Amino acid sequence: MTETSLLGLRTVSSSAHRGTGQPVKTPVRAPHSTRRIWQGLGAIAIAASLVGGCVNTKYRTGAPAQSFVAADEPRAAEIGRDIIAQGGKAGDAATAMAMAMAVTLPSRVGMTGGGVCVVFDAAKKETRTLDFLPRPAGAGGAALPGFLRGVYALQASTGAMRWEQAVVPAEQLARSTPVSRALASDLADSAARLSADPEARRVFLPTGAPLAEGAPLSQPELAATLSQVRRSGIAAMYGGPLGGAVAQAAAIDPAAVRGFQPRWTGTAAIPLGIVSMHFAQLPETNNGAALTAAWKAAADLPSDRRAARVAQALGATGNGASAPGAGLVVIDHEENGVACSFTMGAPFGSGRMVPGTGLLAARGVDGAGFGAPGLLTNAIVGRTQFAGAASAAGNDGPAAAPAALLTAALPAALDKEPGAAIRVSRDASGPGRTTFVTCQTSMESGWKECQIAADPRAHALGILVETER
Repeated sequence: MTETSLLGLRTVSSSAHRGTGQPVKTPVRAPHSTRRIWQGLGAIAIAASLVGGCVNTKYRTGAPAQSFVAADEPRAAEIGRDIIAQGGKAGDAATAMAMAMAVTLPSRVGMTGGGVCVVFDAAKKETRTLDFLPRPAGAGGAALPGFLRGVYALQASTGAMRWEQAVVPAEQLARSTPVSRALASDLADSAARLSADPEARRVFLPTGAPLAEGAPLSQPELAATLSQVRRSGIAAMYGGPLGGAVAQAAAIDPAAVRGFQPRWTGTAAIPLGIVSMHFAQLPETNNGAALTAAWKAAADLPSDRRAARVAQALGATGNGASAPGAGLVVIDHEENGVACSFTMGAPFGSGRMVPGTGLLAARGVDGAGFGAPGLLTNAIVGRTQFAGAASAAGNDGPAAAPAALLTAALPAALDKEPGAAIRVSRDASGPGRTTFVTCQTSMESGWKECQIAADPRAHALGILVETER
C-alpha cells in the first residue's frame, strides 16, 4: 500500500503492481515536516511543509516509480490512477481524467466546452501551452466546441496508449455513477436553470429536486455519444453527425466546427534560476513580455501583492464574475507534467441539452479567467517540480484563478521560507480554488519529496501511484 497526505488525511491506495483498490481516507496525525533539502536556488522549487506529510523517494535502482494525479472531481482522479497503473503516461492520464470529468462534473467540463493546458515533455525538456478555448461562435455567445480536439492533441503528443483506452472509463461512468460532492453542490446552485430544459431536468432533477451527493446519475444518451467518440475518434464531432447536432443546436456554422484546431504555443514564463514557472500563453489575454514586466515592476512588494500583480498580467482583467472552471494535474514517473483547466463558460453551460446527445451546450469564453494551469520545471535535467491548476468558482471575480495559482506557486520562490509556501488552508473568502502537486529534489542526495494538496472548496482528490520500474 502507498500513502500520501491530502489536507491532513492520508489517502491510501493500492500500488499499481498490487492492484488498484478504492482510495481510503484515514484521519491520522500528519508527520512532522522533514528538514528542508533545497538550499539556495533549490528553495524556489516550492516548499512543501504547510501540507502535512510528504512522500519521500530516492532515485535508486529497484525503487518503485512514482506518479501523481489530482483532479477537482474524485472519480476522475481515480481514473487517472488506473491509467497510470496500466502503463499510461501523463498525457494518457490527463486525457482520461478530462473525459471522465465531462461525465462526472458536466457543470464545468464537457465536450462542447474547452480549456487550456500547460504541458512539459521531460525527454524534450520543452514546456508548451495547449489552447483549446471554447471561443464564442454562435447565437447568444454559444461556444465553438474545442474540448475533444484539445484532449486528443494532448494524448497524441504526450501519451502512449490508444485513444479508445482513454475514452472507455468515461463511457462506463456515463451509464451510471454516484453524484460527487462537487457535482451535487453545482446542481443545487443551478437547479432553477436546469429545470427550464426538459432534457436537463430529466437527467439532473428526475424527481423535481436536484440529485444529491451519492445518488445514482445515469446518462444513457451521453454514454452512446461517448461510444461514437471511442469508435470514430474525434471525427464524430469534427465532421460527423455529433458535430452537426451541436452546430444546429447552438446556431454555429458547421464548417467552423469541422475546422476547429487547437493551438500549441509557448508559455508565459518566469525564470527562477535553474527552474522556471510556466503559465498558459493565450493571444487574447497574456504574453511573456507583460508577465516579465509585471514581475520586475513588483519586485519590492510583499509576495501576496506581487502575486496579484502577476495575476493581472496573466489575463485576469475585466469586471464581474468569471466563468466557473475545474482543473487536473499529473506528474508521471518519467517527470512529464500536465496541468489543465476546463470550462463550460457558465454553470452547466447554457443549461440546455443538445437533443439526443446527452451533451449540454456550452457558452463561449474569450479568455482563461476560469482557470490557470501552471508548471514549475527544470529544463536542464528534465523534471517537473510543481503542477498546479487553479479554477474560479464563478462568483469570485475575474482574477480568481490566476491569483489562486500564484498564491500557491510563488511565495516560496519569493520568500524562501517554509511558512510562505503553499497555503491550502488560506482564508475561505480568498478567490479561486487550487489543486496541485509539489516536489522538492535534493541535488546532493537525490531524495525527492512530493506532496498533493487541494483547496477543500474544490472537493478534489489527489493520489500517489507506485509502479514497478
